[in-house]
Formats: sequence, structure tokens, C-alpha cells
Amino acid sequence: MNPLSYLFISISLSTGIFLLFQAFKLWNIDSLKAIVINYGVAGSLGWWLAGGTETFHRAWESDPRWVGTGLAAGGLFIYLFQLIAKSAQENGITVTSISAKLSMVIPVAIFLLFDPGDTVTLKKMAAIGLSIPAIVLSSWKPEQTKKEKNWLIPMVIFVGSGMIDFMFAAFSGPEFMKEVSFRLLFPSLPLSTAFAIGLTWLIIIRNRVQNASYQRKNTWLGGISLGMINFGSLYFLLETYDKVSLDKSAIMPINNLGIIIASAVFSLLLFSEKLNMRNIIGLALGASAIALLYAEHT
Repeated sequence: MNPLSYLFISISLSTGIFLLFQAFKLWNIDSLKAIVINYGVAGSLGWWLAGGTETFHRAWESDPRWVGTGLAAGGLFIYLFQLIAKSAQENGITVTSISAKLSMVIPVAIFLLFDPGDTVTLKKMAAIGLSIPAIVLSSWKPEQTKKEKNWLIPMVIFVGSGMIDFMFAAFSGPEFMKEVSFRLLFPSLPLSTAFAIGLTWLIIIRNRVQNASYQRKNTWLGGISLGMINFGSLYFLLETYDKVSLDKSAIMPINNLGIIIASAVFSLLLFSEKLNMRNIIGLALGASAIALLYAEHT
């Protein structure tokens, strides 16, 4: 398979996650319960494909650092989800989405500064410079309400999302992922921890929330579909880091901008979502940034 196919599949699956979230409203799906189901499905799928506890023991003996980090990151997964939901209510979708998408700046900066194998070039810096306004403009939507914003929560989302991106990129190399099964196991670790925390939380609040929506077929179907897509997007991102001959500081912007462009196009086609002039300019800048990053290595 062409190495770039892994990047294309990762972008396609990540786009599918955003489209599914948009469909949740139309299908009357309980998002919290569907997301907990998603974590359970994604984690279980990964454990099964990786080979279960035998692979886990081999991975731990090989290098416990990435195994322990992966398990611990599950708490950050579920915590960030709650913060994103809260920020969307308090600060609006625009501020929240920009905070999450711009988080790529953190790992890109770390790799450019500290990774000796990651080169700094004029094309790459120009592309990264274009990607920042591309993300802001393509995500910009007029908010329905104007109220005082709490900027602490978006900042935590920005830093937390950036650290998750950095974790997957930092441990994606062959010195850590010594087997294909390790790349199947790695995303399963935080997903499994997030499922355990999410399920515990649902059990705690079950008596406070009189809502049997988790029994609805749509919620289960939505959660199962999301879980399969979610695991696939993380696995193919790890394969992209391994197979594609691009610096990690180039792959992250291409992946992020590709998701934004594809999500905008499919939202327009499937959900008739309108794009304003800022969005169109942002998408054009994003496409230019991807072209520059790709041209750097061709």
C-alpha cells in the first residue's frame, strides 16, 4: 500500500468522527453515553487485534514508559471531553474548536526545537505560519450569544489536546513500536482507561439522571460506529508516522488541516452547513499549507 494511503485513511476516519457527532443531534443520540460506549468498543477492538494481555506483557517488558503513559492518558481523554462540552456552552463553539485544533502548535514546536531529525526549512515555516490563520478562519462561526468568556478552560483544552498529540507522535517511532501489535495496543490503552472512568461516572450519576436513552438503539449504534472509527483513526495515524517519509512537524499540520477541509466539504454536502467568507479563505490557506508541506519532501 502506498505510504500516503495511511495518511489519507487517518484523515478520512477522523473526518468521520466529526460527521458522526453532527449526526448525533439528528438521530437523537445521548452523546455522553454514546461516547462511553465508543471508548469501550474502541478499546476492546484494539486489545483483540493486538493479541490481548500477551502483547501487553511484551510491551511492558520492552518499554513501560509508553505503556504507562498510554494508560494514564485515558484520564485526560475523558477530562478534555467534559471541558470541551463545558467550554462550548460557556464560550461558544468557535473559541472551543479553535482551542482544540490549534493545539497542534505545541507538538510541532517541540519537534522543531528538540528533535534533531526534524529539520527547519523556509517552506515548512511558511506552511506552519499559514496553518494558524487557516485553522482560526476555517473554524470561525458567528456566535448566537455574546457573554463574558472564561478563557481558562479553552487554554486547558489547548494544552491538553496538544499533549495528547505529542504523546502519539513521540512514541510512534520504531524504538518504541517494535511490533505491529504494539501500534494496535497503544491507542487501546488510553481508550480503555477512558471507558473505565466514563462507565464509573455513568454509574455514579444514574440515580440523578432519569434518562433511559442508553437503551435506545440509535445511541448504541452511534457509540459502536464511533468506537470503530475512533480506533481506526488513531491506529492509522500511528502507521502514518511510521510509513510516511515526512517529518512529524509536517505530518501533524497536514493531518489536522486535512481533517478541517474534509469536514467542511462533507458538512456542506451532507448537512447543508453554510460557509462564510472567513471559512472559505481559511480553507484556501489550509490547502496552500498542505501543498507547501508536501512539496517540501517531493
